[in-house]
Parts: sequence; C-alpha cells; structure tokens
Amino acid sequence: MTRLLRAEILKVRSLWSTWVLVGSAGLAAAAVGAIIAFAPHNRRDLAVLFPAQGTPKWFDAIFSSMSIAQDLALVLGILAVTGEYRHKTVTSTYLAEPRRGRVVGAKLVVSAGSGALTAASAALASLVLALSLVWSGYGTFSAMWTEYGHVVPGVLLASMLFAVFGVGLGALLRNQVVALVVGLGFTAIVEPIIAGVLPGVGRYLPGQAAQALSSVTANATGGGLGNRLVHLLPWWGGGLVLLGYGIALSVAGSMTTLRADVT
Repeated sequence: MTRLLRAEILKVRSLWSTWVLVGSAGLAAAAVGAIIAFAPHNRRDLAVLFPAQGTPKWFDAIFSSMSIAQDLALVLGILAVTGEYRHKTVTSTYLAEPRRGRVVGAKLVVSAGSGALTAASAALASLVLALSLVWSGYGTFSAMWTEYGHVVPGVLLASMLFAVFGVGLGALLRNQVVALVVGLGFTAIVEPIIAGVLPGVGRYLPGQAAQALSSVTANATGGGLGNRLVHLLPWWGGGLVLLGYGIALSVAGSMTTLRADVT
C-alpha cells in the first residue's frame, strides 16, 4: 500500500491542474473575502450577509469565503480518478496493481491530502487579507483570530471529505466531464432547490453536509449566516454523512464500473 500511496502522490504533484486548483482556492477566497469586507454595510437589508465592519460577525463572513476550497477539492478528487481514464494511464495503473479496490483506496487517502492543501491555500489567503484589514484599522486582532480559529478546522475537514466524495463519484462515473457536471451541478444547483423545498431531506445531501461541517462557527455562535443554518446537521453529523458518501460511492465504483474493461 505504501508503494501505491507514493505513486499517487507523485501523480498529484506532477499534474499542473493540481497546482492551478490549489492556487485558485487562495485567489478566490481572497477576492470574495475582499468583496465581503468592503461591501455596503450601512444597508439594513444586507445586514445579515454583510455585518458591521470590524465586528466578529464581519470577520466570520469574510472567512466564509474559504468554503470555496470545498468545490475545488471536489474537482481534485474527481480528476484523481477520471483523469486516468481521460489520458489512458489507467491501464498501466491497473497492470501495476490489479486489485482496483486498493488503487481507489490509495486515491482516497491522497485526495484527502489534496483537499487539505486546497483548504490551506484558501486559509492562508484569508489570513493575509484579515491581517491587512486589522493593520488598516478594521477590528481587533483578537476578534479576527478567534473567528479564524473557529472557521478553519471545519473548512479543512470539509475540503478533505469533499475530495473523498469526488474520488467516489469519479470511480463510479469514470467519464471526467459527466462526473464534473454531476458533482458541481448537483451541489450548486439541485441541492439548494431540494434543501429549500424539503429541508429535512436536503440536510443529508453532500453539499449541505459539507456546509454543516464548514459552518460550525455560525451554527454555534450565530455569526455570519445566522439563523439560516438551523436546518443543517450538526458539524459532526455533516462530516459522517460526507464521509459515508465518499466511501459508499468508492465501494460501488470498485464493485461495478471499475471491474469493467478499461481498454
């Protein structure tokens, strides 16, 4: 298994898409955080989304931009499997290790690490932005650091598990375009509709589970998104649901699609 893990790490490190997605997570988190920081804060109808500048809720709203890393981690997980089929390297991979379940297992572990790297990029960019704001006279360092410490662990774990979910989805579907459309389209478009109409069902969907995990601060303190998160699972429940999706899809992929001919 160690040999497989090393091989998967080498593949991830060698792909330019890995570093583009990791870098994009940081750039996107900083850009969205800056928009939130300097959005009009004197309008009452936007008070929930854009709290008063310098307050703990304001920092919490800024740090919510780190959740962008989750979607990019999902893409990384999908590419870890479907990229092999797209570029025809899967044959040599399975010749080196015919037990396909072990290959998927190695991809799950390494992709979780890739998801953590994506979250770290977003967290670092958000921290630089927040420190710049504090040095410019917005809020205090203690308030900023407290909110940062609350948000980062949830985003980190959610990104890791979303990458695991992406591996499972890619293992089941194999086609890169289809997996990306299904994964991103379902979480971004279909899930919010289901959650809005049937919140009791929607809370168990992958995207909502990831939101519950990454929004632990807002659920616990009422910051940032406030009462709009009451329909979500507790953070630990979201983590278990998301992990369950990743493992279930990976097992299904190993037992069905991955047993098919790859040539």
